[in-house]
Amino acid sequence: MRRSLVPALAVGLAALLTACGPSDDADPTPASTATTVAADPVAAVRQGFDRSLARTATLDVTITAAGQTITMRSAVDPDTGQMTLQMKAPDPVSMVATRDAVYVQQDKSDGKPWLKLDRDRLRPDGQLAQGLDIRAQVGILGGVVSAERADDGRYTGVADTDKAIAAAPSESQRAALRKVFKVLKQKSVPFEATLDAEGRLTLLTYTFDTAGGAIRNELELHSFGEPLAISAPPASETEDASAEVYRFF
Repeated sequence: MRRSLVPALAVGLAALLTACGPSDDADPTPASTATTVAADPVAAVRQGFDRSLARTATLDVTITAAGQTITMRSAVDPDTGQMTLQMKAPDPVSMVATRDAVYVQQDKSDGKPWLKLDRDRLRPDGQLAQGLDIRAQVGILGGVVSAERADDGRYTGVADTDKAIAAAPSESQRAALRKVFKVLKQKSVPFEATLDAEGRLTLLTYTFDTAGGAIRNELELHSFGEPLAISAPPASETEDASAEVYRFF
């Protein structure tokens, strides 16, 4: 089994899990008609991620800590659950999620290049299955307690990690956030966010203060509504995941 896939995918999914998320203030109005930004800055920031994922989008994540940088790009179609992901952490990892399967590529010398996992065999409470439902993710945005509007769509504010955990929709997601947040020196996390004219989140930056040093996180969203061509790798280049692999996912 490609054991290195487990920590690598965990890093990428944890990045998405921590960065983003809908909240109880999520705007129920479709993005095509919701073209005004909420007057309340806290509500505007909380709603921003939901508006960004009303249609297809691309997410760029950069995490910098202890002189090392992890980068990730994910193109997602929230309506179908399909996505692509390319990550360097520092080794490169690629993932393609179709409607019925997830394909992961990491070490091309280890058997066939792509490992195939059937989506209906993934543990519903597992990090991979939940990470594929990008709209269901809850991160620091679920814990926003204050925000002030500046110019050019920029906002500054503070998120509370306890409130972010409480806002998570499932116990497994709450447990994942507790694991991430337990290394922080304090539960208050300052952030900066940028919304476009339609209230969509386009940039979110924040820094975790830990005993091991600062961890800087940046999430950029763009390419809203652009067509995505997502297809499975050739069957000749894939191998089915073993039962042992499914124990981790």
